[in-house]
Amino acid sequence: MISSRQLEYFQAVARELHFTRAAQALHIAQPALSQQIRKLERQLGLALFERSNHRVELTPAGAVLLEHAERILSDMVAVEEEMLGWAGGVRGRVRLGAARGLMPQLARVLAVYCGAHPEVEVELREQNTGEMTADLLSGRIDAATLAAAPDAGERRLEWRPLSSEPLVLIAGHDTALGRLERVPVGALDGQDLVVYPAESAVAAIVGAALAAAGAVPRPRFESREYTTARALASVGLAAAVVPRSVAEAAGPPVAVAVLEPEPVWTPALAWSAVRRPTPALSAFLRMMLDSPVFRAADPGNGHIPDV
Repeated sequence: MISSRQLEYFQAVARELHFTRAAQALHIAQPALSQQIRKLERQLGLALFERSNHRVELTPAGAVLLEHAERILSDMVAVEEEMLGWAGGVRGRVRLGAARGLMPQLARVLAVYCGAHPEVEVELREQNTGEMTADLLSGRIDAATLAAAPDAGERRLEWRPLSSEPLVLIAGHDTALGRLERVPVGALDGQDLVVYPAESAVAAIVGAALAAAGAVPRPRFESREYTTARALASVGLAAAVVPRSVAEAAGPPVAVAVLEPEPVWTPALAWSAVRRPTPALSAFLRMMLDSPVFRAADPGNGHIPDV
């Protein structure tokens, strides 16, 4: 029978694809880790990794085992944390993914949550929508503020829309675009623009608006960070499209213009539909959904179970 420790060791190597780094993360000696992986492979009667002098890769069987290991280990953590919660107040851990444009609002909710539940350990990572969706499905995170709602056919996630927000254009004050209060999306044709990675939900919204207007800007810079986009726009190197809250936050000075027609993004709060929320996660979800910081864009969209 495979033990939970064997799964933890296998998961570490599968994530790092490097025995030494995995051993360091596990705080064990590298030869001991290698021995445990070989023992697991003998026990299963198949190879889980392809090894060479320079690289380690998962075999097809190893990739399948990783899917099971992620789910099993996540469920074990959830069971332990739920029991801790029932044993004495709200305790345990909540692992969150966060869309970059929502960090100011999320931070305000977390300040209240952590004050109300000091026994809960909160882990937070900023990721794009694709990364967070994958981590929600695998159980690596418990909830996420996504920059876009999950696909309509994705039944493994529950979600609720958060407050809608327009996307605006920011540019340097001394640039031609920076002198305008309103900018037709079509006017961005040929303009230098800061763009976001293709997997970004905001990039998809901006791309759809540009395509509808027949505009093809020059992608001068690419960044995952709104702060970087704002810094570049502030000194006139390129314009950028960002959520209005980002444009209005403290930072390098930029001119802000309304886009016509106005692109709108509707972020979402999402969590697993197949794993029972722990008391700590339930308390967080309730606080998020009840907070005036986030006003539901359309309460009729998405199914909200009792949590």
